[in-house]
Amino acid sequence: MRRKLSILLVLGMVLAVAFTAGCASTSDQAATDNAADGQTYKWVAQSPWPEGTVLHWMAQEIAKNITETSGGRLTVEMHPVGTIVGALDLLDAVNGGSVDAIHSWEGYWMGQIPAAGFYAAMPLGMNEQEYMTWVLEGEGADLWQEIFADYNVKVLPAGCYTPEIMYQSKVPIRNLEDLQGKKVRGVAFWGQLQSKLGASVVSVAGNEIYQALERGVVDAIEYATPASNYPLGYHEIAPYLVVPGIHQPTSTFSFMVNEDKWNELPDDLKAIVELSCENMWGKAWAHSASEDMKVWQEYKKLEEAGKLTIIEFDPADQQKIKEMADELYAETAAKDPVFKKVYDSQNKFLAEYGPWREAMQPQYK
Repeated sequence: MRRKLSILLVLGMVLAVAFTAGCASTSDQAATDNAADGQTYKWVAQSPWPEGTVLHWMAQEIAKNITETSGGRLTVEMHPVGTIVGALDLLDAVNGGSVDAIHSWEGYWMGQIPAAGFYAAMPLGMNEQEYMTWVLEGEGADLWQEIFADYNVKVLPAGCYTPEIMYQSKVPIRNLEDLQGKKVRGVAFWGQLQSKLGASVVSVAGNEIYQALERGVVDAIEYATPASNYPLGYHEIAPYLVVPGIHQPTSTFSFMVNEDKWNELPDDLKAIVELSCENMWGKAWAHSASEDMKVWQEYKKLEEAGKLTIIEFDPADQQKIKEMADELYAETAAKDPVFKKVYDSQNKFLAEYGPWREAMQPQYK
């Protein structure tokens, strides 16, 4: 009897090992088939950003990571704004297949999709930690894809960066009174708010800002962070720099892929694209902050030399703008059910996140 049990035990062990090996072999074979099918892919992509800016660096970094991590099986060529189409034509281009992928800032698409503003920058809204948590761990990513359901794109959340400069201006803007009647560049919700605040809002593409300032088309502009603005030379003709960046406490970005191109990829390459984009949430913010720190020293040197004046916008008026922003969001939510769905999600998240933040995060400076 003991001998029979021993034989059965040995037989069971052999079968278990064989079964495990068979499963591993099947799994390994599937991975090998994916990686060694000989198929390579090439995507032509474009960003809405000028060459040499931190913004375009973000787009290039995603393309580089995908290309290198895939071992060249998926090559992404990332071009700066205007190489193929203009910044405002990118969504139509990736939808229709003129480009395979784009680096996107969703504020450009608010005319078609008001809820896209939640994935661009909400004036006096969530900061980078809140956005990162809501998108990566909350409902944010699923809703992001949902609002672009009719546009034939796979939406991959691809990071955020530091607060922007509120204004670079040819005239001092210290408060709401100074803003009255000024010709200012504005996009997304910030454009709508500035109109309510008494400014004259002018639509200017990012690659036309310098000329617009130079020719007097606008008195003041907002564009991006210190590190993105400085190399574009706005301070040369707009000697007033207004902070803080209440209009964009952070900005979020996506990497959009034509859905047909996305569906062509095997699962392992899809995973590489997804991870390359997810990686940018930490990397983009850290790089942006590092570059902003360096550039801020240059702005301070210009101020010391009398070539630039740095202005803090009146704190009491910042609070007034916050109240007007909340009113604008509530009004828009009442008219647009898709907008309301995203707005409610953010508010629900903040209601849960806020008490923890207040209790656990130090308040000292």
